Amino acid sequence: MRRIAVCAAALALVAAAQAPAAAAADSATGSLSAVATKPPPKPSAKPTSKPSKSKPPPSPSVPVPVPTEPAPSQQCTDSNQVSTKVRSVPWAQRALDWSSVWPLTEGRGITVAVVDSGVDASPQLAGKVTAIDLTGTGFQDCSGEGHGTAIAGIIAARVQAQGNPFEGVAPQARILSVKVNSQETSTVALLAEGIRDAALEGAQVINVSVTTSSNAPELASAVTFALRHGSVIVAAGGNDEGQENCRGPCYPASYPGVLSVGAVAKDGSLVSFSNPHSHVAVTAPGVDITSTAPDGYSVNNLSGTSFATAFVSGVAALVRSRYPSLSVPEVVGRIEQTADGSAGPGTGDGLVDPLQAVTAILPPAAAQSPSPTPRPQPVAVDRAPPPDVGAQRTALAVAAVALVLAGLIAIGAVVIRAGRRRRWRAGS
Repeated sequence: MRRIAVCAAALALVAAAQAPAAAAADSATGSLSAVATKPPPKPSAKPTSKPSKSKPPPSPSVPVPVPTEPAPSQQCTDSNQVSTKVRSVPWAQRALDWSSVWPLTEGRGITVAVVDSGVDASPQLAGKVTAIDLTGTGFQDCSGEGHGTAIAGIIAARVQAQGNPFEGVAPQARILSVKVNSQETSTVALLAEGIRDAALEGAQVINVSVTTSSNAPELASAVTFALRHGSVIVAAGGNDEGQENCRGPCYPASYPGVLSVGAVAKDGSLVSFSNPHSHVAVTAPGVDITSTAPDGYSVNNLSGTSFATAFVSGVAALVRSRYPSLSVPEVVGRIEQTADGSAGPGTGDGLVDPLQAVTAILPPAAAQSPSPTPRPQPVAVDRAPPPDVGAQRTALAVAAVALVLAGLIAIGAVVIRAGRRRRWRAGS
């Protein structure tokens, strides 16, 4: 018995000695779990909530647009003469008369991406430009003539009173500057990336006044991507003279679904440099154009399908603002159908008409059959309504009464006439 008691006492002492160590070990393990990761909950018979779907991470290749209003750089010299003021209404502004649309829409809520050489400082663009630079050269427009700045001004320069009559087509639209070229140099890969990035940033209209003769797969893929993302792409048909000669169809203007633009002169005729090899949907003014320039204005000294494209992009912004539910093909179709009519080869459906593009009442588009040979469809056949028996009976009764009355009247007339002949008199 003594041995048993001694063993029991020894076991009790050992257990008492190990208890604090075990408690300390459990405490240390709990701290590590809290810092590193929480233990998984015990599985239950019914799930308390549905598992959340993991969202795909944002594409790391898309830079974030930043608000910008760069001051003209000393390294960016303008080869054309820059004016500080526009003193007369530009002819293109009078010809297209887009201000007549402004009581209905000025392009509010629409972002137009200018995939070009950047957008430089301009009082009429201040506060409405965000920018992406894919060239690594900064946001300034160093293209010599301020190419991207002029494009942005034609599209969305706000109205500036006090003797400056120049104004953009859609003055309430915003500009997303996507810089893909500098000093007139670029690559097809950068152009494709710029179009794709503009679509990812939600631009409803993408102006592409940069052209290439290369039908590159990455460019075609970027255009398809942007169209599927709901961006109307307006592209220059290209110039067929000088260094910008495409020597054939220009891209992205010649891709299906793109609203391609040719250039016309003041008399409405196609200008000599407008590329006849590219597909052209509509035309717009393309010679002696006035627009914004870095720290000023280019007055009556801009020419090219690039600037004609900007006018059409502005009209597209007006249409998208007025009809936000229209699809990309419907917007393109509306602008094409309301143009002034072809003026010959290379002019497509003719000069763009802002007022008609916004206000015209067009028939609904015919539904397209998915099969090449449409099946016969049932048609409604007009049938004669069943006879109304009650109405027929009423008509017959009325006719009978009328006949009886007519007969009585006839008899009375005969009797009265006969009595007058015999000199009937009243009395016995």
